[in-house]
Amino acid sequence: MLKHIIFTIAAILFIAANFPATGFAQVAEVEVTAEDSTKSEEDDTKTAKKKKKKNKGKDFEDVIEDYEIIEGLFTFYRNKDEGKVYMEIKPEQFDKIYLCNITRESGDGFFFDSGALLFEFPFFFKRVGKNIQFVEKNLRFRADKSAAIRRAVERDIPNSIRGNAKTESEPHPERGSVLVNASELFLKDIGLVGYLTGRIKMSYSLDKKNSYFSEIKAFPLNNEIEVTLHFTSSKPQPLTSLADSRSMFHRYHYSLSQIPESDYKPRAADNRLGHFLTLHQDYTSTLREDPYERYINRWNLQKAEAKFDLSKPKQPIVFWLENTIPVEYRDAIREGVLLWNDAFEKIGIKGAIEVRQMPDDADWDPADIRYNTVRWIVQPGGGYAVGPSRTNPYTGEIYDADIRFSADMVRFLYNEFDELVTPSSWTNANINMFFPGMDDVVSEVFGTPFQLQDEKAFKDSKELSNKIAALAAANFTSPMRSEECRYAEGLRHQMAFGWSYLQSRELANGNSGDLQKYIYDALLSIAAHEVGHTLGLRHNFKASSIHTLSDLQDKNYAQKNGLTGSVMDYTPVNLSVKGQRQGDYYQTTLGPYDYWAIEYAYKPYNPNSKTSETEMLNKIAQRAAEPQLSYATDFDAFGLSLRSIDPNCNLWDLGTEPLEYYRTRFALTQDLWQNLEKNFEKDGQEYNKLRQVFGQGITEYALGGLTVSKYIGGIYHHFDRVGDPNGRLPLEVVPAKKQREALQFLIESFFSPNSFRFSPKLLSKLAPTRDIDFDFTPYRLYRLDYPIHGIVQVLQSIALFRLYDPLLLARIQDNELRTTSGDPFKMPELFDEMRKAIWQEAAAGQNVNSFRRELQRMHLYALDRMVVKSTAFFPHDAVTLARADLVKIKSEIDKSLSNSQFDAYTEAHLQESAAKINAILNAQMERKL
Repeated sequence: MLKHIIFTIAAILFIAANFPATGFAQVAEVEVTAEDSTKSEEDDTKTAKKKKKKNKGKDFEDVIEDYEIIEGLFTFYRNKDEGKVYMEIKPEQFDKIYLCNITRESGDGFFFDSGALLFEFPFFFKRVGKNIQFVEKNLRFRADKSAAIRRAVERDIPNSIRGNAKTESEPHPERGSVLVNASELFLKDIGLVGYLTGRIKMSYSLDKKNSYFSEIKAFPLNNEIEVTLHFTSSKPQPLTSLADSRSMFHRYHYSLSQIPESDYKPRAADNRLGHFLTLHQDYTSTLREDPYERYINRWNLQKAEAKFDLSKPKQPIVFWLENTIPVEYRDAIREGVLLWNDAFEKIGIKGAIEVRQMPDDADWDPADIRYNTVRWIVQPGGGYAVGPSRTNPYTGEIYDADIRFSADMVRFLYNEFDELVTPSSWTNANINMFFPGMDDVVSEVFGTPFQLQDEKAFKDSKELSNKIAALAAANFTSPMRSEECRYAEGLRHQMAFGWSYLQSRELANGNSGDLQKYIYDALLSIAAHEVGHTLGLRHNFKASSIHTLSDLQDKNYAQKNGLTGSVMDYTPVNLSVKGQRQGDYYQTTLGPYDYWAIEYAYKPYNPNSKTSETEMLNKIAQRAAEPQLSYATDFDAFGLSLRSIDPNCNLWDLGTEPLEYYRTRFALTQDLWQNLEKNFEKDGQEYNKLRQVFGQGITEYALGGLTVSKYIGGIYHHFDRVGDPNGRLPLEVVPAKKQREALQFLIESFFSPNSFRFSPKLLSKLAPTRDIDFDFTPYRLYRLDYPIHGIVQVLQSIALFRLYDPLLLARIQDNELRTTSGDPFKMPELFDEMRKAIWQEAAAGQNVNSFRRELQRMHLYALDRMVVKSTAFFPHDAVTLARADLVKIKSEIDKSLSNSQFDAYTEAHLQESAAKINAILNAQMERKL
């Protein structure tokens, strides 16, 4: 089964708050004698002593005797022998707001990915009797302190409990602090593994007795806590990433930090360009059209000398390169970090960012919040890089950032660990790497067998993949604060594909300086991208659309202008076909959008100016219509139900026309495949290298199918506002000519009889390695031979099911009314062209090859889905057009079967197809009756 889905994972846990009860004491006046009084006093003394003895807790020092002391923002006490950990909370630390960040350090390698940024929330500790509550502060709704309604907001908007624990001792005799059992607060199913796996009937539950604190670090302003959680299941499904599917370990990292006080002033956000946000609803005044206040996330970067046009900052942003980074890569990382100084200098701040090297004998820890670090992480198989930051939840001020690089990222240059046809397969893991959120396509395709035998197999696998997609949809990482950045994960494929192609053309030599330069530029690009995130910038997936492919073949042009408009795009390796000039391979300079985004976020405002800060910012944002500043972000590039409608907003493309880019990319792939044996067969080596390189080309085809199909029913989307200079309409239908060109490209590449042709000899050489690894891969191979039919079927279905998606069809129909030309692209044209391309053998009385037979079966499934299993999302006209297609196909099949001689495969296939069509048409009639 193709069911390997790695989704970025997170969720919101709501728990009812506890409210303390109010008690009332009644006092009765009683007349007593002196003797009675004395006796009563003696009794009271005895009773009080008994009560005190009964209620007296353990002494603070007795509880933590012989415990290791870990002193910092919060002090922890650990007994490694018993595995017990206590947390000390001082009186002044109750009801004070702190910040908690939670990251999944490692998951199961199947559903729950490593390095996932989960929650970030403000919290406080509240004491209710002997119960200590770990409470998330709800800052979503606010009002000014001076506003009367603030009292109502505080009263009516509830907080949520993240955990609670009983006090474990009497208060400290001097500090007045109390101890709580830290396991009650932190050894919890924070990733909702039990809830989420329960939804797909795997039902893992937390095994607390085998969960423990892996590491606890304490610093003056923060605590770093790593927990290892064990989960068990009595109803597991076989997971190849686990040694035993009944048992699963996860590691989570809690970061508790103090929110620093500063003179920082929030800056309003503007959606014409992309920054991470801190937002809330403001109840101070109801006389406003939009109840939200949106602040961009940024550092408190100020000029030291405001009167000068160019000044050093009062406090630069300092990044420390951890001493774990290989020496040979440090210069590339350093250059990528410092690249941003060009943008800051343009707005008058010189040397805004500094890079320093952590000494080998450093007496400080990179986890200390007082240090911003670039770290090198060893996590086998996890080729990623992330750039998270800590942000003041009230103001949006960034005050700490740590960038992490996976050591395996460079190793992927030679060998992609998620090899194409391994047990875990090339499926959602790879597609989600490039197009996360494409769950509609995923649910139709990935999770299906390599070769669909019938509709039931498709339906059963679709049901499972839908459950998994629902699991992913139940979690999210808030775009306000952070986004799962998968640039490095996708770039590992780009690096490997690019290097394979350069080797095949003998343009690179692994033993020369070419490889070092190739890796250097890739690391520089990734470093600049991740630093951009730590500065508050979101992705820009339209940045790649500003230069022509011809310009990108010119080295001088690319070095001066970059490959794209921003380092915040996901930029592929820039490759030219044989006979053309070759430009730079990677984006190694800032683009015009980067300068623009930094200007908006960090340009100093002069309070003595005649214009307000709002006017200054609006003037900057009004440049949105300039072609060099094209911008669109994550929710424009992918999302639920084909929400991505702009063919210029993509991951992993280059040039003003993505269609032309993929023409070039497919030509590169064909060249690579045709010369595979000549270039990658070497005496003494295994044949698995051919398999790996072949798979790199398959990935390029998958990306092309997803991207080019966006032209069909496509709409160019712009963020311009009314009155902006040269402002454009927000929605602009892709010209019908361009849609037709894209459709013909898809037909030529995916749906024609000659779309996929491979030599028998090559297919016989696509063997996996026979070496044993830690995962015992040879034992777990789904198939030893290469499942070429299944792989081609996946590629065809990527484009096919997107073109027949109900929302895309509805958009094509609506676009007829938006089109100003007299010849709009319409649904009948799509249905007609697809039917003719897919069933042309039936019309011509020719034999149907095996790839085409599978394609025709999928096409019938897609039409059946519309005609019989139609949902309200399908336009009624699409249903009638699908029925008309079935009638025409049946007529052509009947005519061919009566007049032509076919091979056994074709005759049986056409007979079955005719029977299926009859069943579909009859089922539709019964459904209507």
